[in-house]
Order: sequence, then C-alpha cells, then structure tokens
Amino acid sequence: MTSEADKYEVLEKIGHGSFGIIRKVRRKADSLVMCRKEISYLKMSQKEREQLHAEFQILSTLRHQNIVGYYHREHLKSTQDLHLYMEYCGNGDLGRVIRDLAVKGQRAQESFVWSIFSQLVTALYRCHYGIDPPEVGSNVLGLFSTASKPKTPPGTMTILHRDLKPENVFLGEDNSVKLGDFGLSKMIQSHDFASTYVGTPFYMSPEICAAEKYTLKSDIWSLGCIIYELCAREPPFNAKSHFQLVQKIKEGKVSPLPSCYSSELMGTIKDCLRVNPDHRPDTAQLLNLPVVRLMRKEREVVELNKVIKAKEDALARRVKELDEKTAAFEADKAAVRQEV
Repeated sequence: MTSEADKYEVLEKIGHGSFGIIRKVRRKADSLVMCRKEISYLKMSQKEREQLHAEFQILSTLRHQNIVGYYHREHLKSTQDLHLYMEYCGNGDLGRVIRDLAVKGQRAQESFVWSIFSQLVTALYRCHYGIDPPEVGSNVLGLFSTASKPKTPPGTMTILHRDLKPENVFLGEDNSVKLGDFGLSKMIQSHDFASTYVGTPFYMSPEICAAEKYTLKSDIWSLGCIIYELCAREPPFNAKSHFQLVQKIKEGKVSPLPSCYSSELMGTIKDCLRVNPDHRPDTAQLLNLPVVRLMRKEREVVELNKVIKAKEDALARRVKELDEKTAAFEADKAAVRQEV
C-alpha cells in the first residue's frame, strides 16, 4: 500500500527541532510545494503530546490568508511519527529579516513595517474573534466598543497565540505575512482567560510577569514588541538576567525608535506596550487605524493581481494544450492524405 509520503518528492531539508525535521516537498500529482513537519512523538511527554494535539485542533479550524495553511497529516504507526503537511513560506521568517538588517546596518522601510503590522493584526483578529475581519472600508467594532460587538458564531473558540515572536512570523511571496507555530496556543471560550504563560521571555507582558492570567491583550503586547524589534533591530526590553528583564517589562519604559520612523508608528507601538492591559487597543481598534486600512487595501490589490495572474497562466496553458492538439490533428490529417 502506497504511503502518503510516497506521493511527495523531497526537495530539501529546511529545519530541525528537538522532535523532528522540517522538509520542503513537492506533491507529485500537481507539483504543489509544501512544508512537511516530520514529528517523532516516541520520546514526547504527555504534556508535549497534548500541545501537539492542540496544534492540530487549532490549525484545522484556522483558514486565513495571513495564517500558515494546514493541509493534512499522516500518522505512521510503525515508526510512531507524524507528518504534518503545511503551507510553504519561501522567504523565511521575520527573525531572519531582523538579523539580516542588523548585519547590513540597514533599517526596515516604514512602509514594510506597516505592511507587516497590518497583516499580523488581521491574522490576530481572526484568532481572537473566530471570524475574518470585515472588508476594508467597513468600521470594525471591538471588544471595548460602546456599539455592538462583532458577531462571533455560536460556539466559536477564541484562540490566544501565546508565543508571538519574530521567528513565528513567516513570509511568503510579495512579503505576505503568515502567522504560524500554534504549538503553544490555547483555545478558550470567549472572554475566558488562560492561566499559564508558555512563550518567549522577551515578549511576555507585564501581567504575565506579575503571574496574572493571559488574555487577548497579552498577544497585543507581544505584537508591539515584534514591531519595535523590526524597527530597532533589538527587543524593546532586554537585560542580562531574567529578574532584570521582568523589572524592565513591569516598568514599561521604551526607548524612542530611530528618527527615520514617524511619530505615528512610535505612538502605535507605545499603545500596544501600555503596562495596563485595559489601556491597550484590541485588534478591532487597530484595524480602524487609517494607515492599517490603507495597507489592507494595498494587500487586496496584490492578492487580486495574484488571482488574475493565476487565471492568465491557466488560460495560457489551456491555449498551449489546444494548439498542440490542433497541430497533432493536422499532422494526422496530412499523414492520412499521403496514404490516400
């Protein structure tokens, strides 16, 4: 019996972790390039297996252009391995972008920063509300709006990412953002709170430092840290010890961005990094920022051009096939005439 893995051609190894390997593969049937996580759960603890199961559950419910796509998985019982087939993001992650900027002594263009920010906000809205954001141009009503809230489908779960960092922000073609690595995420009923923090210390919020519960606004804090780091090429809070780091985060004092960035960008980052989580904006409020609306509109144009290009390519292939069939038919007709 042919296994699922036999249906793919391995192109290259692109990463590895404590529990497995990540490969770039091509599906033989249609040449679709994917990312395959080969996970060995033989040595996993029960907690780690639960995290893996949670990632499957979350990925299967999330379908959004700014979230890494999940195709399917295969369970290899003989080797106790799991193969997870996911969208391939060919331009690496935001952590690599930041490191490259630092090595070259360059700064990220502000338009690029806003593009990354707006796409991350859009992805987090999908996680936090369980629905896609309204179309660009519509007013987005948030959790703290005095008007009616977004109509979340009954039974829809809110998803807290809980491990937002540059290395979990992947880039596709045309700098499209793909939020990924939901292994530490948690699905909760709307307005419940997660009791534990499991993410990366540089991006943890003051409430987590104070051993309080993780909420949607904790993801917003991490978002602010990521965007600050993209501009400054270093995290907003850094220290030689964990204790010192916690103290700096609790104080919430952030150094100004380099002068090449606008006060609007710095102000937005500061809003995300407010020590009191109640004073931070939610994703709905961030989507209402004029610059975010503009960036979303620009992305719509980019995505529309992709669709048009794909249809043009498909049409060109169809025309080529018809031309080849016509040529073959004419050749056969000529051969018949010669025989006659």
